[in-house]
Amino acid sequence: MSDPDLENSVKTALAEPPRRVRPVVLPDGRRFWLKRIERLTGRLRLQKGDPGRAFATERAGLRALAEAGLPVADVALEGPDWVVLPDAGPVLTVVVADESRSEAEKLAAFARAGRALGLLHWAGMAHGRPAVRDICWDGVEARFIDLERFRHARRGGFWQAADVVMFTQTAFTRWPEDPRWLDSALAAYAVNAPEGALASVARLARWLTPLGWLARGLHRLKPKNQELQAVSLTLERLRRG
Repeated sequence: MSDPDLENSVKTALAEPPRRVRPVVLPDGRRFWLKRIERLTGRLRLQKGDPGRAFATERAGLRALAEAGLPVADVALEGPDWVVLPDAGPVLTVVVADESRSEAEKLAAFARAGRALGLLHWAGMAHGRPAVRDICWDGVEARFIDLERFRHARRGGFWQAADVVMFTQTAFTRWPEDPRWLDSALAAYAVNAPEGALASVARLARWLTPLGWLARGLHRLKPKNQELQAVSLTLERLRRG
């Protein structure tokens, strides 16, 4: 079904100087996000890789998750080098920081995030970077965004275990002293993940133990670096299975 207000607003946004992500707000208050191929040159292109390939991967991921009935933002409009997604609510980091939300709602948001990741893995996929800032909460469902590293993957395999490590690492980076949100997500993941998934996560955490030693040493030199602190916390937590 066509949506003239959305089509006109997107046409206007596309005529503006290109940005990787741009909000599109319709006259009736509905909010969308216009995502375009990122323009990179020089060192950033070497560091981040081909932006066209990343965009194609994200588009494929959005379609794959939607076709599998998994919680993801639906594509409202798209063109050769852009997609428009409806706003899926604030990301998990913003949910936790929102003092107007109850602890119960925050725990529910993370439980749905853990469930969604488990179902994604059951479907034979890996997100690639399920950071807490890359999952939205609309009050009912936790939805994935930023699928530039999406891939199909064996159930309980390396890439799915790496998803759990990434999610845990980003949670400990933001809340090193408060594991409530992470525990809620991991508990829901355990119930919904493929058989053997947590064992694979524990094996990967054990394999990464030397990385934890290195991070601990570097953290002594950079005591304010939360990412370094989170490495050890992540590996200790996930080794327990």
